[in-house]
Amino acid sequence: MQYILTESEYASLVKANERFLEEQKSILQDLCTKVCDNLPVNRSWSESKKKEPWGCMLTQKCGYCDQCPVQDVCPYEYKEWSK
Repeated sequence: MQYILTESEYASLVKANERFLEEQKSILQDLCTKVCDNLPVNRSWSESKKKEPWGCMLTQKCGYCDQCPVQDVCPYEYKEWSK
């Protein structure tokens, strides 16, 4: 069975999908930030072998994503790495 949508129905579906994707991105960002702020990681450059949370640059207001444990799945578009 095939349905034909009006232009307003189609626009409504597109907007609903955009809202859904933004909500999912927000949820994923919250989870990634919490993991980064709380999951202990090894800092390869640190003399201390003690594991400490990396700390998300969004909550720290500074820093880099170098050894962030969720850098591959984090949806943040403006990640920064040290040089």
